[in-house]
Parts: sequence; structure tokens; C-alpha cells
Amino acid sequence: MSTPRLTIGLPVYNGEAHLAETLESILAQDFTDFELIVGDNASTDGTRDILCDFATRDERIILELSDENHGAAWNYNRLVTAARGELFKWAAADDLIAPTYVSACINELDRHPEAVLAYAGTTLIDDRGVRIRDHADGLHLTQPQPWERLRQFAAKRWLCNPCFGVARTAVMRSDTTLITANRSSDVTYLAQMAVAGQIREVPDRLFYRRVVGESASLGAHNRRAVAAFFDPHRSAGVVPPMTRVFVDINRWILTRREAIVPRVRTAAAFSAAWMKRNAGVALWRARRRLRGGAVRGFYASVATASDQSRTEVAR
Repeated sequence: MSTPRLTIGLPVYNGEAHLAETLESILAQDFTDFELIVGDNASTDGTRDILCDFATRDERIILELSDENHGAAWNYNRLVTAARGELFKWAAADDLIAPTYVSACINELDRHPEAVLAYAGTTLIDDRGVRIRDHADGLHLTQPQPWERLRQFAAKRWLCNPCFGVARTAVMRSDTTLITANRSSDVTYLAQMAVAGQIREVPDRLFYRRVVGESASLGAHNRRAVAAFFDPHRSAGVVPPMTRVFVDINRWILTRREAIVPRVRTAAAFSAAWMKRNAGVALWRARRRLRGGAVRGFYASVATASDQSRTEVAR
């Protein structure tokens, strides 16, 4: 069996609602030199029936089936461990990608060997696949120095959609902690990739992220339930997720194998940008409250936009 250039890793647990549509969008890529490893984490719905059906139709699909739910973090990371491709892409079980997504990202990496990750622009969609709105990821990080890229990341990060871009597998394995048992560990992962090299955005909107329904359900659960989702054997702890991310990134920077001055400079640049952004968000929320406006979470605003889009479609 020849070694594919790209591995696509799709972790899933009880994803029957949109899984078939997601698989179709992956298999329809105009870049075909890939393996698709699907990690099923002891699903109890019709997920495995769908996977087995697709696996009989396309030899690029490799099924990794678990009889015990070890949590989302384990399921994401085992796919990176099993990957044979020099490039790797995670895929969520309910998102969609345009047929040119993979080729566009790989072409970007080929043109820029200093880049470690490439991703395409995002459109948010609802449960039925109806467009809600475009989303500006803003993580085109091409600055020459790691501290400059990390500072820009801390100032701009939001939904972390670039996690689903195409990355260099070796860099993921050697320079990041991948996904940890923390709700916001995708922020940590992207920060680590930004330090490792450039992150480049393909301007075309080729990624369709489903943000309501089950994919947004984590936002409605308490910290204990979310912690169990990522690791059933680990407690939620007392530190808020984003505080833990801030600490984890700084600890990771300061313990890297490089001279002390670059480490301190990177940590200082990251911390200053992070705190400035958080202060700006807090100030905005305070002003909204003083003016009598509602301060809603991201998913609440998206849900409202989704309802509006459905009304427009019905018309």
C-alpha cells in the first residue's frame, strides 16, 4: 500500500445526523491522494452503520472503532498518531468542505515551505446547511518572528476554525500538545502552531462550519459536563478554561528548548496582547449593559441569525 500525502482524521461520537453529508464532501475533493481515518468513540446511534457502508465503497477510508468512550481529546489525538501522510487535516463530523478545500490548502503550503498550517475562509451554516453568515477568522499569520505571530494570534483568535486546516504532521507531533482535556485546548494548539511557523489563510470561503444544534451544545453545558466530553476520567477542576489556556501557553513557551531571551519576549508579547483583548471585550460588555443592551454569547447570536435565515428561505 502506497503512502498517501495527506491524512484526514475524522473523530466522531453519535454523529449520524450529518455524518454522511460530511463524508461525501471529503470524498469529493479534487485532491485524491489521501487516507481518511475515522475514529468512532463507542457511538450508540447509527454512526457505525454509516461508516461501514462508506468504507465498503471507498478503500481510502480506514475505521478505528473503540468499544469504550475515552473522550474527545483522546479520539482527536489518536488520529494524528495513526496518520501516515506528511500532511494532516482534522475534520469534524458535521462540517462541510468545498471540493477544492484540500488542494487549495496544500498548494499554499507548497508555495510557502515556512508555513506549518494553511486553512480556507469560513462560512457559518445551520443544521440544514443554510448559510448564516461569513466569518472572518483573521489568522493569516505571516510575520517573520514567532513572538510577532503569537501576538497577532492572541489579539485576533476567536472560533479557531484553522484547526481544521491542513498542517504538517511532523510539526503537530513535535511542536504541539495537540488536543488536551480542556474545552479551549484548540486555542493552545493554534498558538503552538503559530510559534512553530507561519499560518496562512486561503481567501476563498471553502469551509462550512455548522455552529448550531449538536455542534454548539457544549456552550449550553456546565463545566463538569464539558470536561467529561473531552475526558470521562478527568474532573473539571476549578480553573476556568480560558485561564487555563493562558497559563498553559505561557508555561509551554517558557519551557521550550531555546534561549531564555526569545522565550521571555514571546511570552511577554503573547500575555500583553491577550490581556489587552480581554480588557477590550470586558469594556464592550460593560458599555452594552450600561446602555441597556443584551450581552449574548456567540452561539446565542448565531442561533438568532439561523432563525432569520430559515425565515428568509421559507419566503
